[in-house]
Amino acid sequence: MASNTDPAKPPARATKRKDAAAAAAARPRRAYLPAAERRRSIIAAAQEVFARTNFQGARTRDIAKAAAVNQATIFQHFESKEKLFEAAVIEPLIEAMKGMHERLLAYEAARSTDELARLAEASTERHMREMARIFPLLTAALFSDLELGRKLYSEHVAPLISERGLVLAGLTREGIDPEFVGLANFGMLLAVAMDRFFRDRSEDLSALAAQFNRLSTGGFAREMGDPNQT
Repeated sequence: MASNTDPAKPPARATKRKDAAAAAAARPRRAYLPAAERRRSIIAAAQEVFARTNFQGARTRDIAKAAAVNQATIFQHFESKEKLFEAAVIEPLIEAMKGMHERLLAYEAARSTDELARLAEASTERHMREMARIFPLLTAALFSDLELGRKLYSEHVAPLISERGLVLAGLTREGIDPEFVGLANFGMLLAVAMDRFFRDRSEDLSALAAQFNRLSTGGFAREMGDPNQT
């Protein structure tokens, strides 16, 4: 019996293999990155996704897409979404709030409240910038999941605020609770970041830092009997 196969045509199976090979060759290949750099790119993508959604709503496939990797690659670097959240949100938040001890000696050398305010300006401006940068991550961390937020605040944020107050204890006037000073400073930093975020403000932070420090070191009330008082 004669075969119906046209000897001029290649077998269908071979054609399919060639088509698949051609399609694979046409797909853009993912650029190779060293493990540490890949981890950083995943963290940066996770920060974007967590900031615009929340912990519960963020899906690892969305993070993978933003990082231009597959989900398996994410889990090669982070054992769970919780661990990725820690690296992307919690660790940067804690890091941004550190550093008070290193600046205390310089502050204690100040001879007046005006000099103290000037010495602290660069530090305050940096803290304002960092708080503005992490504000979306902070709100995601604290409010996307109540239990997680309470844990983060009680274990990490509150101790750092208390530590800030204790560091400032030697600079605080009598009758004012240093821990409250730390809480008030954190609240002002948070308020500035929130205002800039929601009102899309981008004015120079150095002027705000100067105002912040004048308020922190000297208060806002005029002296009684000030001739300029109206």
